[in-house]
Amino acid sequence: MLRRVVMLLCAGALVWSGWNVAMPHRAESATGAIPVVNYTVQPGDTLWSYARQVTPRGASVTDTVDELMELNNFESASLQPGQTILVPERA
Repeated sequence: MLRRVVMLLCAGALVWSGWNVAMPHRAESATGAIPVVNYTVQPGDTLWSYARQVTPRGASVTDTVDELMELNNFESASLQPGQTILVPERA
């Protein structure tokens, strides 16, 4: 229950900050289903800048960029404002 409350508060904070986040759902990957949320790309976002924001402290931003590219089947790292991308849900 507490985890759900925290998740809802975080989603509210993200929406307030200009991020558009939907409730978590699952996406299929080579390793099975993983929980994901949707993110709507904002003007000025780049895949690298977004990955830097969501990469846990001490983790590799490059790995996050690679993960986002694979999850979204991107052939390039270009993003367009208004585009919706899948993002792994971080516990």
